[in-house]
Amino acid sequence: MRTCKIHFQPDDITIVTEAGQSLLAAAQQAGIIINSVCGGAGTCNKCLIEVDGISEPVQACRFYVERDLMVNVPESSRFFEQKILQEGIALGSCLNPQIAKYFVQLSEPCLDDLRSDTQRLIDAVKEAAGVRRSEDEIAVDTVSDTAGENLRGTIDYDLTIDFTLLPKLPGLLRDNSYTVTALCHGRHIIDLEPGNTTDKKYGLAADIGTTTVVVELVDLTNGKKIAVASQSNPQITFGDDVIGRIDYSRTHKDGLQQLRERITEGINRLIAEICEKSGIDRRYIYELTAVGNSTMQQLLLGIPVESIGQAPYVSTVTSAIDIPAVELGIDISPAGNVYVMPTVAAHVGGDTVAVALSTAMRHSESVNLALDIGTNGELVLGNRDRLLACSTAAGPAFEGARIKQGMRGATGAIERVYIGDDVEVVVIGEGKCVGICGSGLIDAIAELLNVGILDSSGRMLVDDELPASLPPKLRERVVKNKDGLAFILAHSEQSRQDGAIVLTQRDIREAQLAKAAISAGAVVLMRQMRIELADVEHLYLAGAFGNYIRPESARRIGLLPDLPLEKIQFVGNAAASGAREVLICREARQHAQSLAQRIEYVELAGRSEFQTLFSDCMFFPEK
Repeated sequence: MRTCKIHFQPDDITIVTEAGQSLLAAAQQAGIIINSVCGGAGTCNKCLIEVDGISEPVQACRFYVERDLMVNVPESSRFFEQKILQEGIALGSCLNPQIAKYFVQLSEPCLDDLRSDTQRLIDAVKEAAGVRRSEDEIAVDTVSDTAGENLRGTIDYDLTIDFTLLPKLPGLLRDNSYTVTALCHGRHIIDLEPGNTTDKKYGLAADIGTTTVVVELVDLTNGKKIAVASQSNPQITFGDDVIGRIDYSRTHKDGLQQLRERITEGINRLIAEICEKSGIDRRYIYELTAVGNSTMQQLLLGIPVESIGQAPYVSTVTSAIDIPAVELGIDISPAGNVYVMPTVAAHVGGDTVAVALSTAMRHSESVNLALDIGTNGELVLGNRDRLLACSTAAGPAFEGARIKQGMRGATGAIERVYIGDDVEVVVIGEGKCVGICGSGLIDAIAELLNVGILDSSGRMLVDDELPASLPPKLRERVVKNKDGLAFILAHSEQSRQDGAIVLTQRDIREAQLAKAAISAGAVVLMRQMRIELADVEHLYLAGAFGNYIRPESARRIGLLPDLPLEKIQFVGNAAASGAREVLICREARQHAQSLAQRIEYVELAGRSEFQTLFSDCMFFPEK
């Protein structure tokens, strides 16, 4: 096997890699994440890097290593650590986690008491849990538990012991003088610990987004959040969006396994970070609850995802999944459990169920609309009588893909744009600009509409078409370059790039495609519900992107419905909030399963009504 040495600048990292590897893969080996919106297909042109001895930048995904190289990875091609929204809405759920601990002191066997070790343990745990003895009360317990209203800490008589505990049970009991702490998951005793460890009981709530992953550490004795950690989804090197990753799993040998391992490794890094922050020993972390879209959840579980990406778009599983953490390679207690949220359909996943759960839409008399804009846009509309959901392919433009100088919300991104006599931009991390992220894109388009540089069709006006009252400095920013018409957002002296940061006519068209899909989806749901926009009481904006946009700008371009601003509520990372709710409250899991079954999925693909509305929604609202 022939190897080559590659030195990456400005990171000053040198690696040895096999000849024939792409520079994209070599950078990944060096721990440098390069933008690869298309998943290495060579179509997005976002992975341009400089190679010593070659005059023009090359595509990292299409340049294969055949010799020792010195390369430079510019900021514009890096997948920056973006601003990640960690916080969600505060919840008032009961504290009744699926994980319970009971300190028990068992009576030792004797000739008058020859119960088996398992029966002795079960009886002791029942007594510690306060089991009610009468047959009538036992029946009531069973019915109440089915309804999700059982008393905290009660266990009825079908308590069992996990088979994996049996081989070590005799030794654990006798070595510890029959004084142990029993760890229970629901009605199953899953482990024993020496002494009294009832004060050490923790869990993790994970929101596995296509772009970002957020993990929270929660104390299950009181329901309080202790620490949180987040990072970009490490699967990003296999494709920026769901379709890219589905395609990668289909076209690459062991692609599914690579994707599963990558997300597991990422979660484990976050767990290690959280444990270091908090000083908590991971052996006392007994459960992880995970939410994500259907593709992310199936990739975590190692379930093939090809059917999600092909008509008629069917997922393999929609019910909630409980699986031992060791089977997934999740670094928590060896006896720990992973709970994966139920989903609605192939394109409406557990994260949407979590949003619906945490916003309590199922209890509301009035009709509310929840919107989570990410790589895809998921919408849920309804109240306690009926809930509808759909998914739209909205994300690429707002995530920075397909935008000439687009990027995610990271250092150097223009995140706010204000236009008066001239242009003022707000840059993440201050300093000079690198590109523009989704919130800045929406601002820029809204402001250009307001001053008359764009018309309602999205066409950029020039020369004598521009309003006579337009200030000279703005008029000078409308230019023609090799990409056609463009508007200068930041001049070259404000930019870290080679030249100005511009918004092109094509960029505007990409944004129109994204916003039209979401707008049309909302209208379809309202028509299915047979309501008007005025009947919507609240619009809940969930997710990082929704939290950072200016609602007036999003409303101006038609991304959000024309509702009064006071009706638009930011609910933060509601998916993470839902994951935390099912972690600390077992009844919430039953509600989540019920929600997933109640929510009616509206498939937009092939619906002629949606196609007509989509065309209409391409236009921007008149001022």
